[in-house]
Amino acid sequence: MKVLSIILKIVETGIVCIWGVIVGILFPVCIMAFGAEIVPSDIAARTDIMIVWLCVAFIGYVLPAAFVLGKHYRLAAAFSVAGLIGVFVLDGMFDALYAHVENSSGPDNLYLPLIFATLLDIFILAVEERANIAKLFADSKAKKEEKAPSILADGDDK
Repeated sequence: MKVLSIILKIVETGIVCIWGVIVGILFPVCIMAFGAEIVPSDIAARTDIMIVWLCVAFIGYVLPAAFVLGKHYRLAAAFSVAGLIGVFVLDGMFDALYAHVENSSGPDNLYLPLIFATLLDIFILAVEERANIAKLFADSKAKKEEKAPSILADGDDK
């Protein structure tokens, strides 16, 4: 399981480096800096979408990766899920922007890989916390099998 954990952390780092930093942070910064030279003017004019995209990339990619490397797996999974919610908000914003454009819904392939990063963070949490999860199930099973108190029995009878 240690090897699996290391492999998952390497994949997480690769996803963060490629999709989180390059696509999630550098693309919106370049779009805001250079504007209509790179993308159509309707997208360049919407700095609110670019700011949301930057925040989603930081909250959904960079912070979870830092927490995974710092061995704070629960925080990483929580921030990754928060980033996933931000991705759905961002997707809705781009869908509204591209509502009148045929055959396009925006740059979905640039920010939607966060779904896989979120699943990966949850899987890393499950692998790293497997002992605690097993203990939780064992405690639940022991509690389920313990004798229920009876209202008909005396307190002296055993």
